[in-house]
Amino acid sequence: MAKETDKCVLYEDLYAKKKVEVKLPLTSTVDVEEFAKHLDISTYVDKSYLPMRRAIVAVWACQNAHVLHKMFPDCITKRISKKPIGALLFGGGAIKMYCPCANRINGPLRRHLKDVDFIVSKKQGTEFYRLLLKLGSLFGTEYLHFETEGDRMFMFQRHGTRYRIRTIDAVDKKGIPKVGVMDIFCDEIDLRHKVKLNEEFKNPKETLYTIGLENMILSKCQFIMDLPASDLSRLEDVGQAFRILRYDYLPDRLIIGMEEKDISDICAIMLDHPIGTGRQEVNPTKMTRALRKDKRFAVTCRLNLQNVVDRPEVLKGFGLTRRQVSMIINRIEVLLKAIPVIDAKWSKPWWNTQVETPKIFD
Repeated sequence: MAKETDKCVLYEDLYAKKKVEVKLPLTSTVDVEEFAKHLDISTYVDKSYLPMRRAIVAVWACQNAHVLHKMFPDCITKRISKKPIGALLFGGGAIKMYCPCANRINGPLRRHLKDVDFIVSKKQGTEFYRLLLKLGSLFGTEYLHFETEGDRMFMFQRHGTRYRIRTIDAVDKKGIPKVGVMDIFCDEIDLRHKVKLNEEFKNPKETLYTIGLENMILSKCQFIMDLPASDLSRLEDVGQAFRILRYDYLPDRLIIGMEEKDISDICAIMLDHPIGTGRQEVNPTKMTRALRKDKRFAVTCRLNLQNVVDRPEVLKGFGLTRRQVSMIINRIEVLLKAIPVIDAKWSKPWWNTQVETPKIFD
């Protein structure tokens, strides 16, 4: 274990003469449970993961961004924002906020949370970024955020559409921090397809400080890539053949969909939330409204959801019961009936190919 006299260098740039280091062990001067209670975050949310605790602290700070200078005058001399900052979680952190089954210890759909993802309106992007840089001095080094020269260049090239910042994602058994990268999206999640947000920023509490159930599904189902058909045996060897989507119009290519973790998250939503129009229900109309404006996205979303329906053995492999698998598939089938069927048959990739593609093979 780290001693109180120990220091750890998190980042060093000899050329820029910049070094970021922290004393060990890391500190936290706040009660995350109290912050969660103040935000009305459910008690089922698993706070054993550092990224989840960090997310709750960040959300609390965002909701109080307009008064932090009064609460902490020694650390913040100027008002950060005129109003609360509507930063929203997506990805695994958002799933944990909405789905009890994703938090249940030893539950089939509980997965390790390596990091958290945020999106904010472009108008508040700079304010959110500056607030994150203050969290370490306000609440302890567990919540430290910092930037590198590479991050600055990344942001300079994107003109306020995306931010990048470093933070501590985990602490190993010896007490040594592990630094991770957090990308902050603005206005839209722009990956293989675009998930656009607007109204969600106005009242974060209504969607549990997340992008909302429907957008969470869309953000998972936007993933798609292709591989040569000759890679089929390699996919089978690494246990990834279940990701092959049924699409017959790209000759000599395999269309690859969501990763296992994303299928697990879709299952968590479908298991805990029925189809309907209530606040805790998945509203097909909201999804349909977005997909009617983007035919290419509609095709990708349908392919990914249909693949979950077609792979009950994958769901059973998670440890779900037959009844749970049936419920999940039935609810997805209701969604599929609502999502527009697109007649177009593209013979080349219809998604954004200019984004980083996760490696399947070593």
